[in-house]
Amino acid sequence: MANPRSEAWRPSDCHNCPVPDILLANSNPNLVLEASIEKGFLGFNRRVVVKAFCSKHLIDVAKPHVGCPECAKEKPGLPDLFDNL
Repeated sequence: MANPRSEAWRPSDCHNCPVPDILLANSNPNLVLEASIEKGFLGFNRRVVVKAFCSKHLIDVAKPHVGCPECAKEKPGLPDLFDNL
């Protein structure tokens, strides 16, 4: 679904989109991603910006590659990963 707060999508935006890397790094089914296209200075250097949200704990996820810290606390061994953040 299109993001109304985003610039219009172009096929070239897929080249530097972080979503595939996020999905490879994090398979949490509760992670909701919202991508938007932002223009750079003078309209150059378009980039894809991704915001993440945990639908289970209803919190924003600051590091989508890492995932929701609350979900990690529920899995054995994973809470230790978030102690140093």
